[in-house]
Amino acid sequence: MPKVFISHSNQDSEETLFVADALRRARFDVWVDYENIRGGADWLCEIEAGIQRCDAVVIVLSKASATSVWVERECLYAWQLGKPVFTALIAEILIPLHLINIQYCDLRERRVEAMAKLVESIHNALLSAEIAAQNSISAVSRRPIEANFFPYLEQLPNGDIATLVARDLFHWARDIADEVAFGGGVKKPAFHARIKLDRQLVTIFSIWAYRRKPAAQIPLDHLARRKPFKRRRSRSDILRQLNLLLPKPQRFKTDMADRRLSIPLQYLHSANKLEDFKEILLNLIRDLRANGQSR
Repeated sequence: MPKVFISHSNQDSEETLFVADALRRARFDVWVDYENIRGGADWLCEIEAGIQRCDAVVIVLSKASATSVWVERECLYAWQLGKPVFTALIAEILIPLHLINIQYCDLRERRVEAMAKLVESIHNALLSAEIAAQNSISAVSRRPIEANFFPYLEQLPNGDIATLVARDLFHWARDIADEVAFGGGVKKPAFHARIKLDRQLVTIFSIWAYRRKPAAQIPLDHLARRKPFKRRRSRSDILRQLNLLLPKPQRFKTDMADRRLSIPLQYLHSANKLEDFKEILLNLIRDLRANGQSR
């Protein structure tokens, strides 16, 4: 009988019980902490052993479990062991980076039908010879990586538009920059396009997956340390060009030439504006490189 480990928050007892009972009716051997950990047992060791012995892991995903360190650890440990991982979504939440690529069923409505689909998916996964490749550890991370950044971005406001713009800039940056690197962390994932100057990497622009308004950012405050952007006039010229891409109410004030300028990705959606934004960046790079090693 296949074994399924259920990862959950203690705040979701009713939903967890529903998932556990449904899996048992489908003839799975269910491991859930409140039933399988004996009094006085080493909690961490018992959980690790439960994951090691299971054939699959189901995460009951809610606001509480999405922010639970324990649920995150259980998920990542399962992936390290090559276990197939599934999500039972029970709340309207932003799916965390490390869970964004995991197959899920939506139990918020028609949960009996959704649970049946989850059962079918688990059976298919256990029968599939390709499951190890599908669940490669490189595809899951609590840190921003290419595999999770764009699916995460897609679920944000105007996410479909933001993702199209971000993907375009990502692939374009890999051709014109010396480095494109992911960073920013769990709550504000990002990628940064950088060039080498004075044997140092200098960030030209970043794409930030801000939860309210994903944006492209140009760090004029940092570029002000280098020629020709030491001159405020040069920074103001960049600000003026960026303002042409924005609706009038959203344009930057002139005193922002010494700050980091963030443009919501939704304003770069048209082909012309996106190409104009790239041209601004290319000219910025040319100006920096034309000044050679000067600082």
